[in-house]
Amino acid sequence: MVRRVLACTAVAALLLTGGCGIPDNSDVTVVGPGPSTGTSLGEGGLRSRITRDLTSDRRQFALNYLRAAAGEYDGTLDRVKEFMAASARDNFNPPAAPRVIRLIDEPLVDSTTDRVELSYQLLGTLGKNGLLEPSPEKVEGKYELVLGEVTGEGLYVVQAPPFLLLSDTALTEYYEERTIYFWNTDRTGLVPDIRYLLRDVPIEQEPTIILNWLIGGPAPWLQDAVEPLPDGTKLENRVPAIDNDRLQVKLSAQAVPTEGAVEAMERLRIQLQWSLRSLLPEFLDLTVGHQQLRSYSGEDFVTSNPASRLVPNPERYVIYDHTIRRLVEATRPTSDTVPGIAPDDNKDVSRAALTTSGTHLFAALVTGSGKNERLRVGSAEIGETAELKEIPGLPEGPGNPVWAITPDSNVDGAVGLVIAGGRLWRFRAQGGPALEVSSPGATGAITAITVAPDGHRVALVVGGRLYRAVLNVSGDGLALTGLQQVFSPLTSITAADFSGEGWLAVSGVQRDNDRTSIIYTSIDGALQSPVLADMGREVVTYLTSYPANPLTRRNSVGSVLYSTAPGPNAWEALSSPVQIQAKDLAGPTGEPRPELVPGAPFFLN
Repeated sequence: MVRRVLACTAVAALLLTGGCGIPDNSDVTVVGPGPSTGTSLGEGGLRSRITRDLTSDRRQFALNYLRAAAGEYDGTLDRVKEFMAASARDNFNPPAAPRVIRLIDEPLVDSTTDRVELSYQLLGTLGKNGLLEPSPEKVEGKYELVLGEVTGEGLYVVQAPPFLLLSDTALTEYYEERTIYFWNTDRTGLVPDIRYLLRDVPIEQEPTIILNWLIGGPAPWLQDAVEPLPDGTKLENRVPAIDNDRLQVKLSAQAVPTEGAVEAMERLRIQLQWSLRSLLPEFLDLTVGHQQLRSYSGEDFVTSNPASRLVPNPERYVIYDHTIRRLVEATRPTSDTVPGIAPDDNKDVSRAALTTSGTHLFAALVTGSGKNERLRVGSAEIGETAELKEIPGLPEGPGNPVWAITPDSNVDGAVGLVIAGGRLWRFRAQGGPALEVSSPGATGAITAITVAPDGHRVALVVGGRLYRAVLNVSGDGLALTGLQQVFSPLTSITAADFSGEGWLAVSGVQRDNDRTSIIYTSIDGALQSPVLADMGREVVTYLTSYPANPLTRRNSVGSVLYSTAPGPNAWEALSSPVQIQAKDLAGPTGEPRPELVPGAPFFLN
């Protein structure tokens, strides 16, 4: 499970150099060479437009109707009405935002009545701001299309539900995920916000669209964790096409407040560089109000996103014979030393979490068994050994611990999370009693928790359902706010972990055959990709995924390790399940003992 850094030393160093304002005669700032991008249309080019007369097959016609809403937002209603008979068009006045639905069965065509029944699950609505806002509650049902045919003209929709409908498959086909970023409320790091951009948008228009998304503010579920752009921020005209390796952005004066202007300008340009990163040529030319143009280049901005620290080949560990053991990696020596853990502490362990900040390692170990299980935690400078302290106050049976906040600048501020008694608890690296984390809206037992690399976004499993929320730090401690259910295609969900900036690895049951599956799903539940499509009747009790670094490839996902019941055991999800065995461990394992197998896998995060 993933945890994370809320402080970013490189950005903090930049911001500490600030003064009280930006003088009109400031010199142009040029920071090293940067990447250069072309002006091609990009992946796939223009998609074929879906029109009413493409097919006479009623089932395919219905599927095409669910694709018609895809496209330029202001023309959505007109495109859908093109499928309708005149009488239906006149009476069709739906809400502006399309409903995104997932079909949970094949369209059922009644050829005698020209009716097509669509069994669906409502995922949410797709706004003009590119945001897919999940449905506030679980909605499943049936829509009905009544079709008619005109000789020589083909099929028409005679009667339709009073909504603009867009299938999840059309969302995948016609849109691509884009990530914009907002500073967290501590102004120490960026938090991702996932949006959907129409694939056919000319690349010259993309910067304008993305900047307007930023000006419009963060997704509602993130509002307690991030800082919007200042009130009154506006884009001064459209962003011109890239010229001479320069992208020119002009914002109103309100974009940078007078107080703390130097620091605010630094934050703004870093936020823009990350949000526009896939489009950036060598230079970002930024003008705010009547200030002189400032030019930025290079990649000094990347460290403001904690996910940029994620490594391509993370260290992997398991619990074997009640001790933490490292797995052999081709790129590392075969030493079985566990960082930060003294040999005398590496005993009687059943579950563990290890993570690092830029300066320290943080450890959390569940030791003992049954009623004697206890959580022990500690921290140490990298290369040193942590002194572990017991965390009192937990109910029996603490689950897998996860580190949520591991700052560089304030080691005593490190916080971890653990589930015990179906509730969520927090603990501190220096010890002290566990305290319950408030989670309003979570009805049922909490069985899994994961924290994104940004340290604010979380996903959790409550009563077999998947939710997302933000970890809100306040004077009273920690609370989960902005709780929203995420409707993945799985039911009876058992485990989840962040696998990328906008993706989760999730285990549960396929609704069509009641068989276990592990999938990747977008954090809004709309998109999915199989990891292990059919695992039979096995129950995944725990999974962990090391997220992909967004600098490597946009919207990529990381690898997955998991355990099943009955345990202990440890598996890697490749093209098929691969069990981790004693021979995969670094260091000596002694004589083979069939009753001993590795279990409780985890990554060094």
